[in-house]
Amino acid sequence: MPDKNHQSIHCSVKSCRHLKQEQGLCGLESVQIAPTPMAYSGDPADESMCQSYHCK
Repeated sequence: MPDKNHQSIHCSVKSCRHLKQEQGLCGLESVQIAPTPMAYSGDPADESMCQSYHCK
C-alpha cells in the first residue's frame, strides 16, 4: 500500500478550480467520490463522479 503522505490525485477536468493544469493533478488533499443518479447502468461514464468538483 502506498505511503499516504505521497499519494496524488490525477485529474484532467479543466473546468474544476482545484486542477493544477500544468501538473495534471488535483490540489485537494482528498476527494469525495459518489455514485451518479445513473449508477448501475453498466456504462462506466454513468457509475461515479467527483463530489469535490467546483467550477472555476
